[in-house]
Parts: sequence; structure tokens; C-alpha cells
Amino acid sequence: MGTTSWVSGLAGTIVTLTLLAGVAGFFTDRLAVRPWLVVLYGINAGHVSRETLRAVRPVDVALLLLAGGTYAGFWPGPGGTQILWMSVAIAQPLLGIVILLATHLWGRSGLMGGALALSILMIFNATSTGVGWLGAAASVLLLAGDFGTTDRPSRLLATCLAVGYGALIAWFGWLAILLLT
Repeated sequence: MGTTSWVSGLAGTIVTLTLLAGVAGFFTDRLAVRPWLVVLYGINAGHVSRETLRAVRPVDVALLLLAGGTYAGFWPGPGGTQILWMSVAIAQPLLGIVILLATHLWGRSGLMGGALALSILMIFNATSTGVGWLGAAASVLLLAGDFGTTDRPSRLLATCLAVGYGALIAWFGWLAILLLT
């Protein structure tokens, strides 16, 4: 196992643990420990206002940075020939940080966009199809919840976010295992 794989696997492990901690953060009054996906769930479940998303939390920036680091562990891509697609996968969460810091609202979906690009590569190259399908499903559900969230609560979007969030936790855990073994 190379140093890059080890560092990326560690990043994936930290993402997994941070996302798990975010579930616990939902049950506390400490908004600072809630990743934006948990906040989106809270909005759609009717527990918090949409204005809560306007805060740039360190946990969100850390998740975007660590996601880019995790994706980088698969460079140059499953099968080794997808440099362009892997560049897109890695760049999305990292550019998301810049956009988030500039707008205080947008950019976080770069995590799911990058996950979707990496997952599609895994599916089409048949290197890790189970991981790829799990990541694609998580990304689509979370992007639907992210883009569909408004000021009005929605049980359908809350369900999409909850299922997608659970799948994302499992996906990052699986990526970490692939990178560390």
C-alpha cells in the first residue's frame, strides 16, 4: 500500500466518522457539529430554518477537503485511464470550498458531484461495481434533497436525505477499506 492510498484511506475514515458524528449532532443543540446534509434533513423535517444553511461551518469545509483527498486515492481512476473524469471528481469538492467561502451557501454539493463521477467510473470500469452503485445512489438521493430543499418542509425530501446520508456513510467507509487494504 502506497503513502497516497494510506493518506486517502485515512481521509475516508475521518469522513465516515464525521458523518456518523453528524447524526448525533442532529440530536443536540450544537449546530456547529452538524454537516449541511444533516441541516438539510432538519429543514425538510421541519426542525430548523433554511437560514441555518448560511453559516459556513468548519465541519462542512473539512468534509469537502477530506472528500477530495479520499477521491484522490483512486487517481488516475479505476482502470487507470480516466484522468479527465478523476480530475472532475477531485476538483468538485475542492472548488466547492472556494464557492462556499465566497457565497456562504453554495458549493457543498461538490462532495456529491465528485462522488457521482467516481462512482460512475467504478461502475463502467467494473472495478468496484457494488461500491459504484452505492455511491451513485447516495449521490443522486442527496443531490435531489439538496437541490429540492425550500423553506417548506418535505417528508419526501427528508426521506431522500436520510437514506442518501446513510448510503454515503457506508460508501465512504467502503472507500476507506478499499484504500487501506
